[in-house]
Amino acid sequence: MRYSLLLSSLALLSALAIPAAAHADTFDFSANGSSGAFSGSGTLTAAAQGSGAYLISDITGTGVTGLIAPGGFNGNDNLLFPAATPTLDAHGFSFTDVNGPDHFDVNIFNNGSGYFAHLNDEDNFSQTVPVSFSLASAATPTSPAPAATPEPSTFILLGTGILGLAGATRRKFISQS
Repeated sequence: MRYSLLLSSLALLSALAIPAAAHADTFDFSANGSSGAFSGSGTLTAAAQGSGAYLISDITGTGVTGLIAPGGFNGNDNLLFPAATPTLDAHGFSFTDVNGPDHFDVNIFNNGSGYFAHLNDEDNFSQTVPVSFSLASAATPTSPAPAATPEPSTFILLGTGILGLAGATRRKFISQS
């Protein structure tokens, strides 16, 4: 009886432990600096973190060579806030970019009065320029995302637990009569 109770408990715990499928959203961005000091555009891939924040996990675009990890350049946190009007915080997001022979790190952020790009090239020349920045959801899905599908072993474990629970219940009723 204890064995079947243990099996049923394990089956219940395994059913509750099925993880939800991770979902990432994409956002198109473009930034243009004054006097042609900087121009960039691309797509950000980000996952919801709660409290309306999204953590950027990937970036693609013309000249973009990679996303810089949070805290890796100019205090970036790689968070965006896609509320009614998508926005960035004062830490922004950072990436590496190539423009002709020049390689540089870029941090785009919002200081509350507007958007800026902090640039640092391979010669350690550093500059912060105001930019016009836009961020929008890249595409709305035409069909809902597929639900997570449990593995067959999960079903086997769940079925074994249900059989164990049924056996324990049957024994209990037989011993009481």
